[in-house]
Amino acid sequence: FPSSVPEPFSWEEYLRETSSTAASPSCFKQSRVPPTNDFKAGMKLEARDPRNSNSVCIATVMGMMGTRLRLRLDGSDNTNDFWRLVDSLDIQPIGTCERNGDMLQPPLGGFNSLLISYY
Repeated sequence: FPSSVPEPFSWEEYLRETSSTAASPSCFKQSRVPPTNDFKAGMKLEARDPRNSNSVCIATVMGMMGTRLRLRLDGSDNTNDFWRLVDSLDIQPIGTCERNGDMLQPPLGGFNSLLISYY
């Protein structure tokens, strides 16, 4: 009987066969030591809307997995939950928009859907 042991994967062969180029290690900015995750479910923060990167919204931490946070924009349901790393530039402490004079989107369906702006 012929052996059906798969051959080990070879990056070099794969890149050659697909005429691809590997991303240089210098492209990656992740810390070698993962950050600690001090978040807890229910905490509030400001998060960039994954559907519109120009909008910063109020979000709630729904869960955690290692250094990842499962976030939900307030006023949304679980079908729009999204994940961010604890050190992502897409999340910031509450009050950051106010301090920086930026616009914060209110929760969907809340506050008469008016924009909260700080000047």
